Amino acid sequence: MGVFDDKKFEELDWISQATEPIDSIMNEVLSLIPDETMIDFPTYKKMVGNYDLNLSMSRIVDYLIKRHTDHISISYQQRNVLVDCFSIEIDPQVLLDFEKQQIVGSIKVIKIASTVDEKVLENMLGYEGVEEVGRVFICSSAMGRANEIMELLGKCEEGLRTRSERKKRSIMKNRLAALFKHNEWKIKDTELANRVGFWIRDYIKDGNLAALSNFCRLKVMTHKGQPIYSMEEIK
Repeated sequence: MGVFDDKKFEELDWISQATEPIDSIMNEVLSLIPDETMIDFPTYKKMVGNYDLNLSMSRIVDYLIKRHTDHISISYQQRNVLVDCFSIEIDPQVLLDFEKQQIVGSIKVIKIASTVDEKVLENMLGYEGVEEVGRVFICSSAMGRANEIMELLGKCEEGLRTRSERKKRSIMKNRLAALFKHNEWKIKDTELANRVGFWIRDYIKDGNLAALSNFCRLKVMTHKGQPIYSMEEIK
């Protein structure tokens, strides 16, 4: 398999290759969490901690992720999306008995979605990386690197002309956001999409050549016109 081949795409079944679904680590997380989870008193205590006894869906999902997928790291934004994939069923007369350390009645967490909605994933493409580009500081010695990135992104003529660090950053961020909004590069993996912005940040900020190489490799892959799920990265 060549340097510019997409191993993940090649391993997809023919239906997935035809429909081109967006892939995300969040779907892997969902697949590892049980369809139903009964909450007993010890589990409740683990979910709420020692200071606030409020049992929110955010706390429930945090607990489920840590318990069943401790090898996977997800962002705060991704956690918030996963919250909508669960619901809670509570008996009307449920009682939390703190003296006896038990729950009388039933509290059950139900997984109501086995995958994240495709439209949600589309709207998340590249978001975290775009935000990183919007925060990067372009010092005088980094102006040339920022211009290189804008030339590769395309449609950044105004950013190339200006000497303003703020305008360059804003134009670069807006261009990257528009690129993902219309998915011009046909990136079909949310984590890979985010890394585009991280590579841009690392190259502009520190002159990281591995980051630039990865960015350029991905850009070359876009010329094939096929969906991109993965690429061979340089660390």
